[in-house]
Amino acid sequence: MDKQVRKRNLLIYFTAISAGILLISNLAATKLWDLFGIPVDGGVISFPISYILGDIIIEFYGHKTAKHIILGSLLVNIIAALTFWIVIALPPFAGTEGMQESIANVLGFAPRIIIGSLTAYLFSQFSNNYIFEKIKQKTGQKLFIVRALTSSFVAHFFDTLVFETVAFLGILAFSDFLNQAIFAYIIGVGIEIVLSPVEILIVNNLRKYIPAHKVEIAKSAEETAKN
Repeated sequence: MDKQVRKRNLLIYFTAISAGILLISNLAATKLWDLFGIPVDGGVISFPISYILGDIIIEFYGHKTAKHIILGSLLVNIIAALTFWIVIALPPFAGTEGMQESIANVLGFAPRIIIGSLTAYLFSQFSNNYIFEKIKQKTGQKLFIVRALTSSFVAHFFDTLVFETVAFLGILAFSDFLNQAIFAYIIGVGIEIVLSPVEILIVNNLRKYIPAHKVEIAKSAEETAKN
């Protein structure tokens, strides 16, 4: 199979997974779990995968394609949230009234959670996209994991700051809110660090099958003057 055809086909999967991970994370975020007495939202388990996937997409397809996937994933999740709210509002069929509360608890995103999640997603993914691309302009194809982790550490900060503030500030006691935000950041970054060998393995294998996106290497003032 031609490498460009293979690359195009993989992009379809990457796009679907990106939208799915965001939706899964939003559903999981409605659950607060106990971490040594500190409330942590369930979304921190799956959301770091979106940064790993985002890094891979930028590496092989470029920041413009990554931007469209980010916006597409956002649109899918807005449609999902609106659909869930409409479904919950519909009158239940006779005999299924007992299921209504359970469905509402699972699919009825609190407005603050969905607004916080989607806003944080935009801030964090665009910052991850921008920083990764800027570093790549300096390093070229080298030092992938340095680019990936550096951009993700900053993106995780924006994601945690925006999401936790919009979704939980004023709902949780301030000490619980602060602890949750700190631990959400630590867990998210920690998961990505743990998965970084897997990310490197995936990227190295993908390079054998599809061409990476090339960027123009930024030149220093001295190099520009010489030319």
